[in-house]
Amino acid sequence: MNRNVWIGVLAALSVAAVNAGGEVATTVGRNASGANFTFDAVPVPSKSDAASKAKVTLVDGTRDRTGGDVTVLTDGLIPRVDDQPRANFFFAQGGDGGRILLDLGEAIDVKQVNTYSWHPAARGPQVYTFYGSDGTAAGFDAQPKRPADPEKAGWKKLASVDTRPQGREPGGQFGVAVADPAGNLGKFRYLLFDVSPADKQGGMGNTFFSEIDVIDAAAKGELVAATPAPERGGGGRAMWESSGPVDPNGPPPTVAKTGAGDEITFDYSQAPELKDWVENTLKPTCVKWYPIIVGMLPSDGYQAPKKFSVVFRNDYRGVAATGGTRVVCAIDWFSRNLKGEAAGAVVHELVHVVQQYRGARGGNRNPGWLVEGLADWIRWFNYEPESARPHPRPDRANYNDSYRTTGHFLDYVVKKYDKDLIRKLNSAMREGKYTDQIWKDATGKTLEELGQEWKQSLTAK
Repeated sequence: MNRNVWIGVLAALSVAAVNAGGEVATTVGRNASGANFTFDAVPVPSKSDAASKAKVTLVDGTRDRTGGDVTVLTDGLIPRVDDQPRANFFFAQGGDGGRILLDLGEAIDVKQVNTYSWHPAARGPQVYTFYGSDGTAAGFDAQPKRPADPEKAGWKKLASVDTRPQGREPGGQFGVAVADPAGNLGKFRYLLFDVSPADKQGGMGNTFFSEIDVIDAAAKGELVAATPAPERGGGGRAMWESSGPVDPNGPPPTVAKTGAGDEITFDYSQAPELKDWVENTLKPTCVKWYPIIVGMLPSDGYQAPKKFSVVFRNDYRGVAATGGTRVVCAIDWFSRNLKGEAAGAVVHELVHVVQQYRGARGGNRNPGWLVEGLADWIRWFNYEPESARPHPRPDRANYNDSYRTTGHFLDYVVKKYDKDLIRKLNSAMREGKYTDQIWKDATGKTLEELGQEWKQSLTAK
């Protein structure tokens, strides 16, 4: 039994003791690391479940303004890194959680409900009580606020979930599957989640919820993970580190070498229709830009990977992600964006191949917004044409919004204050020595001061 299976079994046992009625089974999966939300006993997040068309409402509590709004819970997208506030919903710091309502539009036979979260520390675990209703009970209240008891307002309590690990570090990816092994959870139009902080110490323990999936019993396919999946050598990143083509019946992988001797393997065996684009557009782009990125992100004693692969998969959702030395790309998204952002999306992932920040152990934790922002700075302000560069809205943009917005902020600071800033930030993050003091040392201003100055420059333009 591998580590993730054991963690999932322990968590499932601890939750089962507090489930309502004895009929509902709650299974918990946990990954201490990894970026693909793959668990041994909980399905991967879905992008086409019943919740994708649901109306999501914040019934009670206040969302944290640094995070996403409640719609990120059903948008079919998952975070790329473990500390990406805008890709998650979480309640405001210092608050006591709140209540979230999903309106499915009509009553359906609900087979299973899955919730997902990810944070490197106390905001990873999930603590909530889960209710369902078809909306027909006498005196039904569709939006019961605290301290009202939902069970007295036409709701049925389905489960109480608490995935906080006992005696272990709380961070990681968590997946929770609530189901009735004997059939369906019930016929519901409304689902209510009464969420509590995972950690009330210091007011910073409200969970980073990434996604909520609702599985319709009438939908095709079997999405309930009743038994652990086959061992994957630790799950997460290890799942991607397989050898041979993804589809042995498809075209074999091809290999290209850069002028610096780097070896890049391209596997489009599941998508032979992408052959011309991969061979004539993507391959030359990677061969040219990988050595450039390596040169832009040096640090003492570090050598970037000399071999890595770019793999196209049918079962990967989202856009692309990097685990170690393997870039995984979603065939569906790339097929629709070959003439647009496809090549640039891979350039972004090449930066992650070079970064390898997770190798720094025992050091400071790197801000996720900066890791992703640096990758998008290289993409949008070095690789992409100037005409394609982003133009953040000053009334909405923050320097720590991650991706292209943070990339724009970095470009402003680099051009105005320190052309060597990216190298300094990269070196510090790779060595686990990042602190906000780096900004003050490089520019004479604090990170917050730089952020305000940058926003003012956006307004002026």
